[in-house]
Amino acid sequence: MSRLITDDKIEAALNFLATSSEDIAAARAMRLRAEFRRKRVRAELIRKANEPNAQMREAWAESHPEYAAACESECEAVERDEFLRDRRNGADAVIEAWRSEQANARAGNGFR
Repeated sequence: MSRLITDDKIEAALNFLATSSEDIAAARAMRLRAEFRRKRVRAELIRKANEPNAQMREAWAESHPEYAAACESECEAVERDEFLRDRRNGADAVIEAWRSEQANARAGNGFR
Protein backbone atom coordinates (compact mmCIF):
# COMPACT_ATOMS: atom_id res chain seq x y z
CA MET A 1 0.00 0.00 0.00
CA SER A 2 1.40 3.40 -0.92
CA ARG A 3 1.14 6.06 1.73
CA LEU A 4 0.20 9.68 1.16
CA ILE A 5 1.93 10.91 4.30
CA THR A 6 5.56 9.83 4.50
CA ASP A 7 7.46 9.29 7.73
CA ASP A 8 9.50 12.41 6.95
CA LYS A 9 6.35 14.53 6.60
CA ILE A 10 4.82 13.31 9.85
CA GLU A 11 8.14 13.71 11.67
CA ALA A 12 8.53 17.28 10.38
CA ALA A 13 4.95 18.13 11.39
CA LEU A 14 5.36 16.68 14.87
CA ASN A 15 8.72 18.40 15.30
CA PHE A 16 7.27 21.76 14.27
CA LEU A 17 4.38 21.40 16.70
CA ALA A 18 6.72 20.35 19.48
CA THR A 19 9.17 23.22 19.00
CA SER A 20 7.15 26.18 17.71
CA SER A 21 5.01 27.23 20.66
CA GLU A 22 7.39 29.92 21.89
CA ASP A 23 7.88 31.36 18.39
CA ILE A 24 4.14 31.43 17.78
CA ALA A 25 3.45 33.06 21.13
CA ALA A 26 6.18 35.64 20.51
CA ALA A 27 4.77 36.43 17.07
CA ARG A 28 1.28 36.87 18.51
CA ALA A 29 2.59 39.15 21.27
CA MET A 30 4.55 41.19 18.73
CA ARG A 31 1.41 41.54 16.65
CA LEU A 32 -0.53 42.85 19.65
CA ARG A 33 2.27 45.22 20.64
CA ALA A 34 2.44 46.57 17.08
CA GLU A 35 -1.33 47.10 17.04
CA PHE A 36 -1.23 48.94 20.38
CA ARG A 37 1.71 51.05 19.19
CA ARG A 38 -0.10 52.04 15.99
CA LYS A 39 -3.12 53.11 18.02
CA ARG A 40 -0.95 55.10 20.45
CA VAL A 41 0.89 56.81 17.58
CA ARG A 42 -2.40 57.74 15.93
CA ALA A 43 -3.85 59.10 19.16
CA GLU A 44 -0.70 61.11 19.92
CA LEU A 45 -0.62 62.56 16.41
CA ILE A 46 -4.30 63.50 16.61
CA ARG A 47 -3.56 65.23 19.91
CA LYS A 48 -0.64 67.13 18.34
CA ALA A 49 -2.50 68.09 15.16
CA ASN A 50 -3.12 71.79 14.62
CA GLU A 51 -6.23 71.37 12.51
CA PRO A 52 -9.62 73.08 12.93
CA ASN A 53 -11.82 70.00 13.40
CA ALA A 54 -11.68 66.34 14.44
CA GLN A 55 -11.95 64.99 10.91
CA MET A 56 -9.00 67.10 9.73
CA ARG A 57 -6.94 66.12 12.80
CA GLU A 58 -7.56 62.44 12.07
CA ALA A 59 -6.69 62.89 8.40
CA TRP A 60 -3.48 64.72 9.33
CA ALA A 61 -2.52 62.00 11.82
CA GLU A 62 -3.24 59.14 9.42
CA SER A 63 -1.18 60.76 6.66
CA HIS A 64 1.80 61.38 8.95
CA PRO A 65 5.01 59.38 8.23
CA GLU A 66 5.20 58.23 11.85
CA TYR A 67 1.74 56.67 11.55
CA ALA A 68 2.70 55.06 8.23
CA ALA A 69 5.76 53.52 9.88
CA ALA A 70 3.63 52.20 12.74
CA CYS A 71 1.20 50.69 10.22
CA GLU A 72 4.08 49.02 8.35
CA SER A 73 5.43 47.57 11.60
CA GLU A 74 1.99 46.19 12.38
CA CYS A 75 1.75 44.64 8.91
CA GLU A 76 5.11 42.92 9.40
CA ALA A 77 4.00 41.57 12.78
CA VAL A 78 0.70 40.33 11.32
CA GLU A 79 2.58 38.66 8.46
CA ARG A 80 4.87 36.77 10.86
CA ASP A 81 1.99 35.75 13.12
CA GLU A 82 -0.14 34.53 10.21
CA PHE A 83 2.80 32.67 8.65
CA LEU A 84 3.45 30.72 11.84
CA ARG A 85 -0.24 30.05 12.40
CA ASP A 86 -0.56 28.75 8.86
CA ARG A 87 2.45 26.48 9.38
CA ARG A 88 0.88 25.16 12.60
CA ASN A 89 -2.42 24.56 10.79
CA GLY A 90 -0.54 22.79 8.01
CA ALA A 91 1.23 20.55 10.51
CA ASP A 92 -2.11 19.78 12.15
CA ALA A 93 -3.56 18.88 8.73
CA VAL A 94 -0.65 16.53 7.98
CA ILE A 95 -1.14 14.78 11.32
CA GLU A 96 -4.90 14.46 10.78
CA ALA A 97 -4.37 13.05 7.27
CA TRP A 98 -1.82 10.59 8.66
CA ARG A 99 -4.23 9.53 11.41
CA SER A 100 -6.98 8.94 8.83
CA GLU A 101 -4.60 7.01 6.65
CA GLN A 102 -3.54 4.85 9.60
CA ALA A 103 -7.14 4.21 10.64
CA ASN A 104 -8.08 3.21 7.10
CA ALA A 105 -5.06 0.89 6.89
CA ARG A 106 -6.05 -0.76 10.16
CA ALA A 107 -9.59 -1.19 8.85
CA GLY A 108 -8.27 -2.70 5.61
CA ASN A 109 -9.44 0.19 3.45
CA GLY A 110 -6.10 1.64 2.32
CA PHE A 111 -6.06 4.69 0.06
CA ARG A 112 -5.73 3.91 -3.63
